[in-house]
Amino acid sequence: MATSGEVLRFDLPVTAAVANLTGTATGILRLVARPPSESTATVIDTADHRLLDWGVELYRIAETGQWTLKTPGWQPTVPPEQTSPEAEDEIPAEMADVLVPFRRGGILGPKLRVVTQRRRFSLIDADGTSSGELSDERVQVFNHSGDIASYRNVTLRAEPSADQLQALTAAFVAAGGTVVDSFDTLATRLGLAHHVQRRRALSARVPIEEFVGAQFESRWRRLLRDDLTVRTAGADDSDLRAGVRAFRNELAGLEPLLRDDWVKAGEQVVTAALADDRPLQHSQRWPRILDLLAQASTEPPLRQIAGRITGPVLAQELEAVVQTLRDQCRTLDAYSDDARWVRAEQVAERAVALSTLARDVFGKPAKQLRKNLEAIVEALRSTVRAEVAESGRDLHALTAAEVFEAGRAYERAMLSVDYAREQFVREWPQLWDRLRARLIRPRVPHATTAGEGAPE
Repeated sequence: MATSGEVLRFDLPVTAAVANLTGTATGILRLVARPPSESTATVIDTADHRLLDWGVELYRIAETGQWTLKTPGWQPTVPPEQTSPEAEDEIPAEMADVLVPFRRGGILGPKLRVVTQRRRFSLIDADGTSSGELSDERVQVFNHSGDIASYRNVTLRAEPSADQLQALTAAFVAAGGTVVDSFDTLATRLGLAHHVQRRRALSARVPIEEFVGAQFESRWRRLLRDDLTVRTAGADDSDLRAGVRAFRNELAGLEPLLRDDWVKAGEQVVTAALADDRPLQHSQRWPRILDLLAQASTEPPLRQIAGRITGPVLAQELEAVVQTLRDQCRTLDAYSDDARWVRAEQVAERAVALSTLARDVFGKPAKQLRKNLEAIVEALRSTVRAEVAESGRDLHALTAAEVFEAGRAYERAMLSVDYAREQFVREWPQLWDRLRARLIRPRVPHATTAGEGAPE
């Protein structure tokens, strides 16, 4: 065996003793122990474990005073692990900045104590040379009440032959070990990493609360990544703002399913955040947006529909919003007041938002429905009178020629809207015929029952 090459990892019971590691079968003549070591680290987090919730682990090492931040799953935006070069009393600034979107204003403090005992062995082959290394780490985790978890990680670095690999693996398995590709993080072992793994693919048969929670968790995850990109790459906040606007669209699409008070709070904070010219990631409303998503992904703020099946609920809501759109549009004429045209566009945009979310459940039919709805939104957009900047100007400050030109521009804008409205009224019957053909009908039961309609 050679020292470079394969790395074998085993989860091993804390008290297990591994036999048969030496001999001709494994190619190891003897194990030479190196001096053991022990280290203690304090895990820093909020009271409700907002960092560990995403698998983010912040440690302060007692022996050295250094800080270690582990952020697996957020590459390449941030490195998987970083350690401060020297002892510091406070969290290093670059680490603290990365933690901002995860802690969402929560107060950080010591939550766990992790004690690690390490034993290392050199593997000596028949020629008397070192052919690899074995590392045995026994970890104990304590909270304020005492010992809450213990586990053991064994890593073997060597280059065994196929027969030797089989013999080594058999020795650890016989002692109760399990071969793993990588060791679980502390957050995963403690059952606190609730959002590390992406939720499984959604189907029409999952409960509606699972669908809604997954949608908001997905948006939360994307906004966190956009935030980290802005902080670490020095980019502007345009992608972050685009993500918040997408969240606003999702609120509009899911509005019929959500509590009114929650939707109103979400719309208010998003509107205020987007109106602020300061970088979004540094605004006071940014943690509040993340708080809303955290709440919605964990406990979706639904109306009285919990337990119903996603497929028929979405199909019903899609049908309802399309019918509302039809009622709005079929009675429009070129002389309808501005408020009615604005309302028609808003309903169409809400239908687009809901059909976008429904793609995860219905696939191609929802995509085709959305395509037809987008055509209606595009047609309606030019029928809504924009705020004409000149209408609010102080005309006394203009020359006669400038006043005349401002009047002509205003007139052109009004005529353009009038023409678009006439055109929409003419085209609506054809737009409706194409849209009606793409409606999605419920095909599964509305509520889960024993043995039927359960999540796949």
